[in-house]
Amino acid sequence: MRNIPEAAGPNLPAARLAAGGVHTLADLGCGLGADALAAARAGIRVYGVEADPVTAAMAAANAEAAGLAELFTVECGDATAFDVSRVDGVFCDPARRTTGTGRRIFDPRAYSPPWDFVTGLAERVPRTVVKVAPGLDHTLIPAGAEAEWVGVDGDLVEAALWCGELAEVPRRATLYRREGGETRRHQLTGSGATEAPVGPPRRYLYDPDPAVVRAHLVAELAGELDATLADPSIAYLYADQPTRTPYARCLEITDVLPFSLKRLRALLRDRRVGRVEILKRGSALTPEQLRRDLRLAGDQAASLVLTRIAGAPTVLIGRPVD
Repeated sequence: MRNIPEAAGPNLPAARLAAGGVHTLADLGCGLGADALAAARAGIRVYGVEADPVTAAMAAANAEAAGLAELFTVECGDATAFDVSRVDGVFCDPARRTTGTGRRIFDPRAYSPPWDFVTGLAERVPRTVVKVAPGLDHTLIPAGAEAEWVGVDGDLVEAALWCGELAEVPRRATLYRREGGETRRHQLTGSGATEAPVGPPRRYLYDPDPAVVRAHLVAELAGELDATLADPSIAYLYADQPTRTPYARCLEITDVLPFSLKRLRALLRDRRVGRVEILKRGSALTPEQLRRDLRLAGDQAASLVLTRIAGAPTVLIGRPVD
């Protein structure tokens, strides 16, 4: 497990390719060339392949405009027909939307190029990177690959598989956050197979970043925070002391009670709470409907956490910790 804050730049994936020994790269399905241009700026010779002729022409124009036409060339064709023996690295961002309708494709086996071709690239090229949907089923991750989830200011934005010689750890959560006027990068790594200890709710609740949750690194974060789960299936962590971390929001909990709309409404009314943020995991309640049902009135604010503890619907009341 590593916790590495460092200054972030826009070409960090390309820098990692260069540091991993990639000198020539095939970008299969290069689109408009944003990733290929980043690799070219890192000094990598990139061969882009794009099936759509208009998009391929635009990618070539982008390379020319960026002054990188000698390092990034584009051919219009089938990505599966490209001779990968010409390169020592492959980057593939398969199409995850249907042609024409633009609907999102959730089953990786329906990607273009096909999933079997994409995952087979790692067996043919020792340094392979594949962009995937953040909701990728962990059972589809190829053996030996590193799966990375990327978050930006609390939003989960993308995921990638680093295969072969580029794989460093089983799971990684990479977070970019604005801090002190600049963007910083933080990385949490681990096996993704560890289980966090379970115990009763405590004074401080941590809501892990979505990238940490999707990477299955909640247990690693629990170890850093000396925290426990109150329910083994819900990714809220609890601790006795607040600890500064880029990987989770922290709330100080003032009340823990079985969920009852009537009781909750009365308590908030007594405390003159007129504004609430509502977090939920493991609850079927709809925050918008709950907010209407509470009929809030007052000049105070509070945070409500809808969850389950020992299988029972529970609401926690608290306030954010800076």
